[in-house]
Amino acid sequence: MKKFIQNTIQSQKVFYRYFRRKGLKRFFKENVLESEGSNETKAKSIALGIFIGLSPFWGFHSFLAISLSVYFKLNKLLTFISSQVTFPPLIPVIIFISMIVGAPFVSNTTSLENQSFDLEFIKDNLTQYIIGSLILSISCSVVFGLVSYVILEKLSSRSKKKHKKT
Repeated sequence: MKKFIQNTIQSQKVFYRYFRRKGLKRFFKENVLESEGSNETKAKSIALGIFIGLSPFWGFHSFLAISLSVYFKLNKLLTFISSQVTFPPLIPVIIFISMIVGAPFVSNTTSLENQSFDLEFIKDNLTQYIIGSLILSISCSVVFGLVSYVILEKLSSRSKKKHKKT
């Protein structure tokens, strides 16, 4: 297990070095717009990554993202990038939103006012968190998948118009 965690951390370091070297604009152009696959496949890859990133499978996001993108024949890089939505500053926000979303679906909901969000609180309200996290991940993946599809369609139609003019 220790080796698995080290490999996951190492793969994230390699990705971040690769990303920093290219820059955002060049990275987006080469790896998203000009990558192989249809816009539908790219949008599905982004949606899968968002789903995995917001799901309660902490520690397995990178492994799940790559494995499922290979299984479903999606864009591995896009899936991996979008699964990295859970970087450390956002984790408490994601847990808090998951707790709020899961509250209506659990019989013994907890008041979130004046609570300390520590490990004990999460253990006591694990069902509420898991349900909320799954609902949040499904809804966000659908929204981000649709939005990314629309954006990719608009960007690809613009590039086709530019190619026709030249």
